[in-house]
Amino acid sequence: MLKKLKLLAVALWVAFALAVSCALFAPGTSASGSPRGQQQQQQQRQQPSTQQPTNAPATPAASQAQQQQQPASGNNNSGGLTASERRGKAIYLRGESTSGREITAIVGEVDVPASTVTCAGCHGARGEGKTEGGVTAGALMWSHLIKSYGHTHPTGRKHGPFNETLFARATTQGLDPDGNELLVAMPRYRMAAEDLVDLIAYIKRIENDRDPGLTDTSLKVGTLLPTRGALADSGAAMRDVLNAYFQDLNSRGGIYNRKVELEVVETGADAAATAENVRRLLDEGQVFSLVSGMSAGADRELAALTQEREVPFIGPTTLLPLTGFQKNRYIFYLLPGMTEQARALAAFAGRRQPLAASLIAVINPETEIAVAAASAIEEEIKKQGAGSVQKVAYQRGKFDAAATVASLKGREVVFFLGSNGEDVSFIKEAAAQGWTPTVLLLGTFVSRDLQDAIPLSFKDRVFLAFPTVPSDITPAGTAEFRALAEKYKFAIRHTAAQLSALAAAKTLVEGLKRAGKDLSRERLITALEGLYDFETGVTPRLTFGPNRRVGAAGAHIVSIDPATKQFVVSSDWIKVN
Repeated sequence: MLKKLKLLAVALWVAFALAVSCALFAPGTSASGSPRGQQQQQQQRQQPSTQQPTNAPATPAASQAQQQQQPASGNNNSGGLTASERRGKAIYLRGESTSGREITAIVGEVDVPASTVTCAGCHGARGEGKTEGGVTAGALMWSHLIKSYGHTHPTGRKHGPFNETLFARATTQGLDPDGNELLVAMPRYRMAAEDLVDLIAYIKRIENDRDPGLTDTSLKVGTLLPTRGALADSGAAMRDVLNAYFQDLNSRGGIYNRKVELEVVETGADAAATAENVRRLLDEGQVFSLVSGMSAGADRELAALTQEREVPFIGPTTLLPLTGFQKNRYIFYLLPGMTEQARALAAFAGRRQPLAASLIAVINPETEIAVAAASAIEEEIKKQGAGSVQKVAYQRGKFDAAATVASLKGREVVFFLGSNGEDVSFIKEAAAQGWTPTVLLLGTFVSRDLQDAIPLSFKDRVFLAFPTVPSDITPAGTAEFRALAEKYKFAIRHTAAQLSALAAAKTLVEGLKRAGKDLSRERLITALEGLYDFETGVTPRLTFGPNRRVGAAGAHIVSIDPATKQFVVSSDWIKVN
């Protein structure tokens, strides 16, 4: 039931994400549209809801490292790495311990985070070794390190082969197998013995560690879509766009001569089933990354799974992006969720009037999404020095408009997060009692009747946050979408969902291009983190970063003219952190 409600909300959210954009695809209409046209769009937007919307550690024993290096049954990811090897990979590539333990590096006499001088930064992502600035960082493939005849370096330094104990000593004390000092450019790392064991486990596998779904001529990606029930046609519409976009890309040579292959997995009956379906896709389908699709209702499970399997997931549709970085490193959300939109709504309220001197109320049902949005609003208005904030929470379906208005009358600013007609009841009751506060709403939650229900006394007093508006869609974006539909003979329907799929595919491809021919999941993530003001043509511009996983973090704010029943843009895009 919870998943159906969340998918319902997603349908609502995606629909208005581009609801008014239907004007772009309907000849003879404008962006604002006639009152009747807007009413029809509002009904289309709501329709899905009626259907389903330290110090150097002790050297680890060789046997311990060997034991950790052995694959354990049921413990492999899609790339064949054990849990220990995956942890070691995080240390090698990023200088991070997945346990949260600190890893530091001593460079000269300075201690710095290991993340600033990673193993991969000098020795290469695959341990191949590199020479930069006249300094050679040797190859770290285990088969190379343990060569029985030892090593002779460009500096003339010679030593015998490594083993686990000697490699640990080199890492932490800077001594080669014969006791010679390593180059001063080689950091000395301080890490827990457990982390060192994991690092060695990964070093033993690094030369054979290749991301799945990737060959010299192909790149396999997966998507997660509903194939049955009320959202089935939305899923099919998104699939049409993804197939067409990748087919068109392949007809032009693909990406570095790799053709993109799309695998589709079905959303499940609940979060656990959805996550299991995706897990099966990763195990059996061997996909390189995930793109687009609907993750709502299974966000936590999918975030944990992509983190566990180190699989990039670009552009899932959800109301609650998991923006805690450790939970979310591999997921790149395109549009803002409810908390980002709520923060933007609060920021807009502060621009409109000083909140420090205002009497404020926050009203929300006790649902996960509404509670998260309310918390985001409270945090944002506190930053603005808000003083008196009255919070009203109620059980779902048990909103009492008359009692709520009576208890809050006199408050100047109200953030209302109810749904299913509760917003209309609240505003009508407030008008009946002669109270006209500024009312701020999340567009996803509003009733289909809201446009017709705003009293004239509430002119310029009702504001809604939305993740996108028609002006976000460029002429080039419109032309590209229409051209794909015409060339590959798919029907333009569920336009918002189709455009979200197109935006996700374009973002993935841009990341793949920037990652280069020598592709890996890690390189893709790094490339995506470098996107700044990326223009998809069908969304607000996207910006990601090492600690930013929502591309368009913020919202547009619109109001409703009670005389004309039309949406009116009230502000430019409001960015939030």
